[in-house]
Amino acid sequence: MPREVLGACSLDCPDACAWVVTVEDGEAVKLRGNPDHPYTRGGLCTKVNPYLTWSAGEHRLLRPLRRIGAKGEGRFERISWEEALTTIARRLRDTIDEFGGEAIWPFAGTGTVGHLQGEYAGSRLFNVLGASDHLLNICSLAGRLGMELTMGSPFGMLPTDLSHSALILLWGTNTLTSNQHLWPFVQQGRDRGAEVIVIDPFRTRTAARADHHIAPLPGTDGALALGIVAELVRIGAADPTFLDAHTLGWEQFRDEGLAGWDAARADDICGLAPGTTSWLAGRIASHRPTGIRTTMGVQRHAGGGQATRLMSLIPAVTGDFDRLGGGITYSTGSLYGLDTEARRRVDLRPHPVRTLAMTRLGDALLGDLDPPVKVLFAWAANPAVSNPQTAKVRRGLARDDLFTVVVEHVHTETTRFADIVLPGTTQIEHAELQDSYGHHFLQWNEPAVAPRGEARSHTDLFRDLARVMGVSDPAVLASDEELASDLIGGSPALEGITLDALREQGWVEVGLPPGPVTRSTGFTTPSGRFEFTSTRAASEGHGLLPHWIPPAEAIAGEGVALISPANQHLVNSTFAGAPTHIRAGEPVLTLHPDDAKGIADGAKVRASNGRGAFEATARISRDARPGVAHVTKGNSAVNETVEERDADMGQGAVYHDNRVLVEPV
Repeated sequence: MPREVLGACSLDCPDACAWVVTVEDGEAVKLRGNPDHPYTRGGLCTKVNPYLTWSAGEHRLLRPLRRIGAKGEGRFERISWEEALTTIARRLRDTIDEFGGEAIWPFAGTGTVGHLQGEYAGSRLFNVLGASDHLLNICSLAGRLGMELTMGSPFGMLPTDLSHSALILLWGTNTLTSNQHLWPFVQQGRDRGAEVIVIDPFRTRTAARADHHIAPLPGTDGALALGIVAELVRIGAADPTFLDAHTLGWEQFRDEGLAGWDAARADDICGLAPGTTSWLAGRIASHRPTGIRTTMGVQRHAGGGQATRLMSLIPAVTGDFDRLGGGITYSTGSLYGLDTEARRRVDLRPHPVRTLAMTRLGDALLGDLDPPVKVLFAWAANPAVSNPQTAKVRRGLARDDLFTVVVEHVHTETTRFADIVLPGTTQIEHAELQDSYGHHFLQWNEPAVAPRGEARSHTDLFRDLARVMGVSDPAVLASDEELASDLIGGSPALEGITLDALREQGWVEVGLPPGPVTRSTGFTTPSGRFEFTSTRAASEGHGLLPHWIPPAEAIAGEGVALISPANQHLVNSTFAGAPTHIRAGEPVLTLHPDDAKGIADGAKVRASNGRGAFEATARISRDARPGVAHVTKGNSAVNETVEERDADMGQGAVYHDNRVLVEPV
């Protein structure tokens, strides 16, 4: 008899779709969205629809492998799990004896963003070993920190409440490609009369469906926000009641932070037609409430943290935070209150350890750290493609004295440099506890089928490695159910929710206590108010007042600015090259006709700078704005050209703060 198993997608996407796997005779034969889920409502995206075929494909890694060729060649021989774990354990112990535990770098990525198999999978074991702490900062940290300075968290409204907005700003987010299950709620708002404005340097699929599209230069979003706020003040659209009751430092910011700013200055900096910022501020003033949805692409430049800090000012000035359908939302992750510290168990460390930022992998591997990185243990990560300045990263990975272990589903550019490759399970083969950064439902993924071949889950792998190393601490050997219970147990938002109840239904809604801001938990800053002035920001070197930091490259220099947003058919580099996702195609670089300079539509081009180069097919289109080129990540080598450089907060990556020369091949 067929049986249906409840689960959820754990790919790096805000939708975190609930799904149902149909199993017959031990095989997964059908995958569909769970129609009972209030947010994803039975839909899966074009990326995930072929997941069963991908998981069952011949390209899967099913047995442990050991390198037999030079690093980068990709030549391996099959070995047993016993030999693999014994080899790894011996190398870890030898490294600790000679260099100390900090010479080990547990390098987790966002190939899965679940709380069991993702970032925290190896935390407890590596903490016992005294390994370096891994800072997973490559995706969203700068923007999150910026919003924490004003709101206390990156959450300011439920994304679904855009259905109640009178004006919807989709700011630096391609909803139809990267957050498609939000679109029905946008459409509900439209059906009630809302206008939709997309703010994006490129005319995306979402921009094409909007009522208006505004295309600022990359990295100028903070300047646009300052111009909007200055214009709102000028036309008398500030809400004194809200500002007095729920904010801190408004008058100082108004008098000092807005000094020298107006709509015309914002137009000039952003490369917009005169009057654009004034018009946008007018729409915000006349359409109440305004709901703003922004995501991670908007903060991947030199001033990324200040950009989101500034964008969050708009609904505070208008008071729309206190209106259903008003506010700004970047991530809902903080709503769950999962006890990640109980999951990580930093207290297991024998001594304090250093922190290594994943965005600076090339620097760390090629630099003069003390101790040097001698062991790199990577899971859910493909840094040879996904990190900035990938040629530099690959030089580091090619070090003969670096012992690299990679856990993967398929061979990647990173496995080519591994000494040991271990086969990992896919989402239908292991347990997972899944939250979301786009909705407020916690989900459980029950394993539907047995692992293929000799694949093991990340949690099983690290428990097995611990045993081989003689680590017997019950915390390190805890079961998946115990780990999940640790995460849920400390959350006020999940009070009364048991793991058994979650497993039975597949998902639960997070509780949202009332607060001063409609449908939210209120501002969680030190003052309990929205903070125009932040002593925390001042103490951390980010300035008492929000301010604009220009991008390092994107608005001036030789060539064109280059942005690299998500691909319609891939999630970062996940699925790249897989037969089931061939529709991603070859990389296409889109140029405005003014920037083509003799390059014909369909011609092969080379985009380059002093850091690296990649090739693509040219598309000449007015979907690109003048001075800005566009190529999707995942199926291109665009990160060859991106500098390994920090954003203003959290050492975030600067993928969209980049310039290249584009020439015919």
